[in-house]
Amino acid sequence: MITLAFVSQKGGAGKSTIAANIAAYAASNGIKTAVIDLDQQASISAWHGARQDDSIHLIPSHPPLLAKYVAQCESQDYQLCVIDTPPHNSTAAANAISVANLTIVPVRPSAFDLVAAQATFDLLAQNGGKGGAVINAVPSGTKVIDDATKFVTDAGIKVIGRTGQRIAYQHATTRGQGVTEYESSGRAADEIRELWTTIEGMI
Repeated sequence: MITLAFVSQKGGAGKSTIAANIAAYAASNGIKTAVIDLDQQASISAWHGARQDDSIHLIPSHPPLLAKYVAQCESQDYQLCVIDTPPHNSTAAANAISVANLTIVPVRPSAFDLVAAQATFDLLAQNGGKGGAVINAVPSGTKVIDDATKFVTDAGIKVIGRTGQRIAYQHATTRGQGVTEYESSGRAADEIRELWTTIEGMI
């Protein structure tokens, strides 16, 4: 079973959005998928509630029970377990990192977000996690992606994906979909497919 932890110590980085999109893409390709929601804001739970099918199994949880639920998913032959973590909670993040095959750190390409991401990178290193960053919600027609990529790589973290600031992500989320379901031929869908291919190559 592939277990992916989506972690950021800063709120608004895009954890739930990317986690939901990866889960939706995997499920639509016949991969038996579970999502564990550790975030009290329950964003991914709300997204799941808006879905029109039951292809993704949702497990609301708390950090102390995480390892138990991941083990249950494995015993029930799930092929993918996606863990969405809360911001500002190093215990939940550390627990998720410890049980994951791969930790994904979404980072928006602003100066404040980049500085805040360092705490998450440190947490990843402290817990011996394998991971990479996704530069998320990049505005079109700018060069901020270059500075963001340099910052992340200088911190010793691999950039494994990039997503643009696209309205398709918002529309898909509102409908309980991934962008690959909402607009399969769009650029956002291409970004999620590319990220999934990279994830598979790293596991």
